[in-house]
Amino acid sequence: MSEITGGELLARCLASEGIRFVFGLPSPEIDPLLASLEAHGIRHVPIRHEAAGAHMAEGLYKTTGQVAVVIGNPGPGSANLLAGVITARHEGVPMLAITSQHRLGIVYPSSPATFQGQDQLDVYKPAVKWGGPVLSWDRLAEVVRMAFREMMVGRPGPVQIELPAPVMYEMGEEASAPVLAPEAYRAPQPQASAAHIEEAADLLAAAQRPLVVAGAGVDRADARAELLAIVEQLGCPVMSSMAARAAIPADHPNRVYGIGGGGDVVKGEADVVLVAGSRLGNLDLPFDKYWGDPATTKVIQIDIDARNMGVTRPLTVGMVADVKGALTGIAAALVARGVQAKDGKDLERYREVERAWWTEQFRSVHDWEGPGMHPAHAMRVIGEVFGREPIYVTDGGNTSLWAQWFLPPTNPRSYLSILELGMLGTGVPSAVGAKLGNPDREVVCVSGDGAAGFHFMEMQSAAREGLDLTTIVFAEGRWTMEEPNEMMLFGRTFGTEMGEIRWDKVGEGLGCAGFYVDKLDDLAPALENARSTKGPAVICLRTDAAANFAIPQEPLMRFVEVYNGPM
Repeated sequence: MSEITGGELLARCLASEGIRFVFGLPSPEIDPLLASLEAHGIRHVPIRHEAAGAHMAEGLYKTTGQVAVVIGNPGPGSANLLAGVITARHEGVPMLAITSQHRLGIVYPSSPATFQGQDQLDVYKPAVKWGGPVLSWDRLAEVVRMAFREMMVGRPGPVQIELPAPVMYEMGEEASAPVLAPEAYRAPQPQASAAHIEEAADLLAAAQRPLVVAGAGVDRADARAELLAIVEQLGCPVMSSMAARAAIPADHPNRVYGIGGGGDVVKGEADVVLVAGSRLGNLDLPFDKYWGDPATTKVIQIDIDARNMGVTRPLTVGMVADVKGALTGIAAALVARGVQAKDGKDLERYREVERAWWTEQFRSVHDWEGPGMHPAHAMRVIGEVFGREPIYVTDGGNTSLWAQWFLPPTNPRSYLSILELGMLGTGVPSAVGAKLGNPDREVVCVSGDGAAGFHFMEMQSAAREGLDLTTIVFAEGRWTMEEPNEMMLFGRTFGTEMGEIRWDKVGEGLGCAGFYVDKLDDLAPALENARSTKGPAVICLRTDAAANFAIPQEPLMRFVEVYNGPM
């Protein structure tokens, strides 16, 4: 009989779960695991900050569906990791957070004399779906199974395992700790019942003005085709939540922008609304003033988590189920009923209202002549150069809004943003994670300079790992999104001036190619040069502060409503 370390046993468990990447830093407490990864086909990616490791895991999952492991070493390492884990919880990103710990004799509880002796289980408890310690070698495989089971129940999210160093170094008989394949201990996601599918199909078939709303769950479940099959069968409008920009093509003929004039008319007139993979959260303005009478509008909601059902709109039919399977069933039921598409008159009316709203709200963008560079114009050029095939990762305040409005339509799982928690600094590390998981695809990160400052050091990680990705920093040296409230209430700004940074020079110092652009005509050549560069490239884009400040008024006031309620 052969003996193996706890680190080797854990590596075997992770390989069985399909783990390909571990993000984190070495330390004596976790080294037996790191030493065992390569033999099991798992890549260890060192990082410059633990929270960035969690954001890398997020970029990997959102673009591939792969789960990653993130490491927080005892004390400060686990504290650093926490911000990324909290973001993952809000974003519904599954990951295994391993917090390593010192010898058992000085923890649980730790005395005031203990070096790095924080109780990491209590610290992580509100941030993860589940957490627990491994206190003996022979329970390690069992606790890993418990963690992954909890990770995937309902809406996916992060879980934690606390690993004291002695368990990692302990030797045990490998035959005494069998490693089970996931299908041997985890059930598949729940499927919609035939009765619910038939009820939903009846409602949609009888609807005069049906509407389909796609959430990020559609994108995560690779269910775009199934959703659009229903939309095209009904001939109805479709809109997405802000977080689900990739769930439907922005140029699909049935798509109506949800947070605008056309979307308001659609929501106000819809008699049956199919909500797929979304909670209709506050960012998507569920207030009654934007919708029809909740007493008469029928809502069909599909979500993997029962806690997301009916939180902002009353339900007629609620399906706690895998969204892809449910949409497939509804589409088939509509075909079986011989449902014919609507004549398109309502849809064209909605689209005309949307076009007029868009023209009016974004007139300042169209009329802008400089002398500086408008961020919206820059986004258009980025889209013209890279097209709709790359993975786009967006980060920042106003920069993310311009990206939402002016980057091109994308493929599924190809538009990453942080919209529920609003965590800044996710862009660069998420782009690294996306590129690691998609080595044959272009990855383009667009970030405001405030957001870039959080984790820009991970561009050195990209250079070290030999990743070809392009990061474009929209630089003007200020926290622009914070200025409207200060100016409106106090007539001046405070704390918004950061000072200008030459991000191209910083990138060069980190091993990246660097380019500086302060004229729109120079942007396309710089982007082409960045694309042809081996390894990561950074473009410092000097945008105009006044143009960036001038977010169209009505969209701006809708964001005010998110904070203050309906006005």
